[in-house]
Amino acid sequence: MRTTLLLGVLLAGCGVSNAELNDVGDDLLAAEGELGSSARSYVVLRRDMRRCMAPLCGGYWAHDVNRATLNEQYVSGLDFSRSDLLMPEDQDDVTSAPDFEVVLFGKLGPAEPRFRTRAFMVTSAWRGMPGVRFTEPADAFYRVQSFDVQCFAAPCPSLRASKLHGTTKILHHDLDVTRASLTRVDQNWLTGRVIQKDALVAGRFVDGAQVGVGREKVLDASQVFVHLPDMTQSCPRYALAQCPEGKVNLFTRNENRCVVPAGCGGGGSCIAMVPECADGYSLISWTGGVFGCTQYACDPTFIVE
Repeated sequence: MRTTLLLGVLLAGCGVSNAELNDVGDDLLAAEGELGSSARSYVVLRRDMRRCMAPLCGGYWAHDVNRATLNEQYVSGLDFSRSDLLMPEDQDDVTSAPDFEVVLFGKLGPAEPRFRTRAFMVTSAWRGMPGVRFTEPADAFYRVQSFDVQCFAAPCPSLRASKLHGTTKILHHDLDVTRASLTRVDQNWLTGRVIQKDALVAGRFVDGAQVGVGREKVLDASQVFVHLPDMTQSCPRYALAQCPEGKVNLFTRNENRCVVPAGCGGGGSCIAMVPECADGYSLISWTGGVFGCTQYACDPTFIVE
């Protein structure tokens, strides 16, 4: 009882309520409203594999995320005319994605005169990591931002997750993208995209490590959807160090996938084995580490190309 009371006092001193740390809030929007033509919503897609005359078949089945019930609706196609995906290659990043690997924000367009079918009018789009799947309804969809809290005692939340199609905002301490990352995917880059570049997260909250008087609250991501087009700023040019004989320039990668100098080193033995990436990923390499060996990462091909 004294521990619970003390924690409540500390949270109040931080400006953090128990509600914000316990995943409660007004989720009326999650139950009300569905995909329609009057208001925009966030949807995921799967292809319609039926065989009949277009546009009655061959489009997509779409459903809103974070709704109380799954209500799929058929859309005859995707209309990008009102989005920032105006280049054909940007639109191809959406249309080439497997089922459930894109999130779209938009609404139904006007009914086609003859068959009364509707296209989905895309406003914004996000693409998930290839070969990774979320699980509904166990995983909810969130947008995550940094949140500055002054705390008297640990653990202090530093992130805030806003649930899509709802008003719930959840303060938490960490983001874990391990489940959303296949082998050699750069988790530093992926985390940066979520917190700094408006990537969306499908996941669930779990208890983390015991810190101070309480446990950390962790958003365990099963999938991360990168905002399209991925506007990675150009990497700056750096002056390289004059390394002594027998040493080479070393490099590391930052959260924007830029290779930056990391001093001189090398001289050790390296394993001459080139790894392979999973389908949908491209192998990227640079010289780094203590011994100046080749370092590798598997970046999503739709980001690299």
